[in-house]
Amino acid sequence: MLIGGYNLYELFLQFLFWGVAGWLVEVIDMKIEAGEFQNRGFLHVPLCPLYGIGMPALCILLGDAKKSYLAIFIGGVVFCTAVEYIIGWLLEKLFNARWWDYSHVRFNFQGRVCLRNALLFGFGAVLSLGFVQPVVEGTIHQIPAQIGMAVVAVTALVLVIDTAASIFKALRYRREEGDAVVIFKSHR
Repeated sequence: MLIGGYNLYELFLQFLFWGVAGWLVEVIDMKIEAGEFQNRGFLHVPLCPLYGIGMPALCILLGDAKKSYLAIFIGGVVFCTAVEYIIGWLLEKLFNARWWDYSHVRFNFQGRVCLRNALLFGFGAVLSLGFVQPVVEGTIHQIPAQIGMAVVAVTALVLVIDTAASIFKALRYRREEGDAVVIFKSHR
């Protein structure tokens, strides 16, 4: 089964790459901004599903338009900002918690998104889809099928377990905190 020209195996390996890359970007950003290490994201493992799903999804949505840096930039700004807002809203409604808060940043909307990050998403999309994605795709094609499938099987199992543990942890925080909105990790 192909989705936007990719099979599920390729999409899962892209998910892993971009999820880890996104986690690294978030950790570095927080080290610079807050001056401390913060394990970013919803999961315990070093992977941000938002990036893991977002980058391949943007690549698929752009289709042939990904040949244009302007289209990639605009797509990155609009798509990534919309996804960040929706996921932020959803996490807050489900768990009564925020994993990020941009209230202190100028030109923010409800603390869930901000202009600065929207523009960074655009530039990040150009860098990622314009230059890194072709290397990722080429590398995935170089991985022997048995090794790739073993990686997929093991990491899928780990992610299912981690996702369940992370959901239980977030629900426990919600019960303990009641109506108070908990901010798990934030900028200073």
